[in-house]
Order: sequence, then structure tokens, then C-alpha cells
Amino acid sequence: MLKKFIVFVMILSMLAGVCSCAKTPRPQSQITDVVQTKDNAYECQFEGMTFRFMLFLPEKVDGNTPLILMMTGLNNNSSGFKLQTHMDETACPRGYAVCYVEPGLGTRGKGWDCGLWDTNEVDSLDYLVNLVIYLQDEYGLSKTKAFAAGFSNGGFMGHRVAMEASDTFVAVASVAGVMTTKIWDERVDKTSIGVLEIYGTSDPIFSQDSTATAFPYQPIEEVMKYWVQANGLSPSGVEQLSAKAELTKYTAFLNKNQVWSVKIDGGEHVWPTEDVAGFNTNELILDFFDQCS
Repeated sequence: MLKKFIVFVMILSMLAGVCSCAKTPRPQSQITDVVQTKDNAYECQFEGMTFRFMLFLPEKVDGNTPLILMMTGLNNNSSGFKLQTHMDETACPRGYAVCYVEPGLGTRGKGWDCGLWDTNEVDSLDYLVNLVIYLQDEYGLSKTKAFAAGFSNGGFMGHRVAMEASDTFVAVASVAGVMTTKIWDERVDKTSIGVLEIYGTSDPIFSQDSTATAFPYQPIEEVMKYWVQANGLSPSGVEQLSAKAELTKYTAFLNKNQVWSVKIDGGEHVWPTEDVAGFNTNELILDFFDQCS
């Protein structure tokens, strides 16, 4: 009887140890000196550099409110990206908080640290992760539902976010962006994060298929194949979004992560508009994020 009791206590101790290890303390954000400069526009400090962002909140905000970081393209800013995409006008009525983000002022002209050039003075990914934590804590947003979407340079950054920050972000959407060779060479075998890619077959910026080469980018077919395999997914269907656009989905039973790939025939290096591409880019991204939540 005593021996059984000792074994029982040992098992409880082992389980307690496992639980204590699993509960990693939530890190504190290093974002400081946040100042509102005008309606919805802010400046902040991170590691000695000034960053700007714009924040839009839904009518109701609580602990279940998801957050989307919208990452600008090269040489764009948060207000310009808002005018380009109008994501807040689509997402806020659906209960999402939307934050348009841009690289630090000291990195202007270099853009996000996505593997295309030497790293900036302050690492872009560190800033994005700290901004998510700050916004979640400051506004009482969901601490488990953060997403990122980006165009061009911001889309390239989306693949780095997916590769290195799956503990912070649930899913990412890349529009006219792909994985750089630097990130590709450091890829992990397995991951757990949703990835949506929207690209055009006439985009001159990056490779479209496995026979094309455009150093330092990886062919889009190979990149999407990687995300599918790393998440343990399989093809689950093909949908014709419009006469020009085809959506391929990859899913798995009891796996919330999904990979979606949208190919736009004749699409160029743009954020697709409904009158040209035949589907609503913002709504599609939000539908994808909903599926991965």
C-alpha cells in the first residue's frame, strides 16, 4: 500500500513539473513612449527607434477580439497602405482590430527584414512581436488570435513571420510576396501556422513556378508545397473564385491550420481589386483567418 502511495506521489510530482514547464510566463512588451499623433495614428519607441502605426478597433472589443497586423510594401507607410487596401473597413465590422504597420523610420528605403538585404538597425520581427503584445495588453484584445497580412515586401515578411513567429501569430496572408532564399535555407521541418498566398502569373517580381528562377526568391510552387508538408496537410479542394482566379485549399482532419493558394491568371504585382481579379481580397483573407482560428 505504501509503495503504491509513493508511486502515486511521484507521478503527481512529474505531472506538476510538466505543467509548470508548459506555463511559460507571457513576455512583457518593450514598446515604449506611445503617442497618438492624430486620429488612429501613433508613434512609439522600440530599441531606440521610432515606429509609426495606425490602429482601428471594432465597435465591441473584448478578450476574444482578434488582431491583424497589415504590413506595408516597400517605401509605403501605414496611411498609404490603408488607402490601398481599406482592410479596416472590411475587418472591423467582422470583429477584427486592424493595425497598419510600417518599418522603423531609421530603415526607410530598406523595408522589412525579410531576407532580401542586410538586417536593419532593429529587427523587424522583434518589433512586430512586441507590438502585438503591447496592443493585446493595452486594448484587451485576444492573446491567442493574432494574424499578419502583407503586400510585396510586407508579403515577403509574412513568410518570415510564419517561419519564425508561429508562437505569436495564428496565420499569415501574403499578397504578391514569397519566401526569400535566406529564410528558405533556414526553414524548419515542421510548423503549425496557417499560410495564404495570393499571386499573379504575370507578376514580374518573383518566380511563379518550379521551372522559373529569380534569385533570391524561391519558386512559389515550392514554397507552398513546403508549407503544406510542414503543417502535415493534404489537398482538400479547388475553387474557381472568378474567371481569372483559382483557389487551392490544403487541410487535415482535426488540424485548424490551413494553407490556401490563390493563382490569378494574368495578375500583376498589385493588391487585387474585385473589378480586376473577380473576387474580394479582403473578404477572402478574413475567411481564411476565420478558418484558422
